[in-house]
Amino acid sequence: MKHILYITTARLPTEKAHGYQICKMCEAFALNGADVTLLHPFRHQPKALEAHSVFSYYGVQQRFTVATLPNIDIFRIERFFPGVVFNGLFLLHSLLWSLWAVRYSRRHSANLYYTRDIPIGFWLTRCGMPTVLELHTVPAGAQAFLLKKIAHQKSLMLTAALTTFIAERLMRYGFAEDRIIVLPDAVDLDLFVLPVSKEECRKKLSLPHDAIIIGYIGRFTTVGMEKGVQTLIEAAGEVHKKIRQLCVLCVGGPMDAVAQYRTVGKARGLNESSLYFVDRVPNTEVPVWIKACDVVTIPWPWNEFSAYYTSPMKLFEYMASGVPIVASDLPSLREVLRHGENAWLVHPGDPAALAAGISHVLRTPPLAQKIAQQALQDVRQYTWQKRAARVMEKTACGARRENASCSVPRL
Repeated sequence: MKHILYITTARLPTEKAHGYQICKMCEAFALNGADVTLLHPFRHQPKALEAHSVFSYYGVQQRFTVATLPNIDIFRIERFFPGVVFNGLFLLHSLLWSLWAVRYSRRHSANLYYTRDIPIGFWLTRCGMPTVLELHTVPAGAQAFLLKKIAHQKSLMLTAALTTFIAERLMRYGFAEDRIIVLPDAVDLDLFVLPVSKEECRKKLSLPHDAIIIGYIGRFTTVGMEKGVQTLIEAAGEVHKKIRQLCVLCVGGPMDAVAQYRTVGKARGLNESSLYFVDRVPNTEVPVWIKACDVVTIPWPWNEFSAYYTSPMKLFEYMASGVPIVASDLPSLREVLRHGENAWLVHPGDPAALAAGISHVLRTPPLAQKIAQQALQDVRQYTWQKRAARVMEKTACGARRENASCSVPRL
């Protein structure tokens, strides 16, 4: 049995999506027959998370081992430093903890070491340990320097790029094309096998049974950037002019900007009772919220991150739900979505275009059914287990091709 050691610098569990993604990949490797250990640093948790393990918080199967390494939680002193200074301290801390984690990892003698963190990937490859590096962005500055060093290490078995754009950028950094694989995010289809109707979902969640519900399920912001919730509310104001029984449902938090969203909604003619904002819900409950909607949206604006660097898990959850999708027409989303076939795509950041797209789907039931059913069929290729299997197959082929040894040298 292959032993995979997944190393991360992330706080676990975390309310952010990357924690769920990491744990679903560990679960998926285990379901594919690997012996998996997840290694992460000690970090202080907010009170809401103190009693949770990754298994209880994310609802993943307890098929892998979790180990917590000692760590000085640098975020406890963040408020005492200017942002630029703290960023430098954070990178230094990441490099030192990553070196300590790699030294610790020698004891596991794993066949494969997996990480999403560039400092960890730097030390793993520098020490000749068979590594898979998964990248969700291509950084600048010091991390770019480290990334270029990783590119030429023989022990880098595979680089998993979230999007084609990331893969193309990596090749410019010197990464070998035959050692890059484009791996979008994925979904657990079993969660979406729900023997309940849309009406039953609404009853369970205390949502109005007779309204048209436009949904957005996912974090309202990411890396400090808005993800289009205000655009969605402005668009809903236009749709509301023709559909009086209309609700906007936004689930995922954070709740900091909700007051502002409500102000925008009021200015667009939406009353308080037609706007629902819900903080993060357990991942196992997400399917119920999505299936309560008549249409679900990804109203992202155009910026470099949303256009090129993301493959949102909510996209695949939407597809698995059988609810029609209206989304911004972005290169990252077009890697999975096709206009008029499995989604309806609209000009990014444009409330009028989003309103027109939502209205068109709502008043054309055959189209809504067609794109929802095609998305449901297409999403079968995007499961966590298939994603993990592709990594295992690709690294096995690479190891056979080069007759690579998985022994771990001493530091």
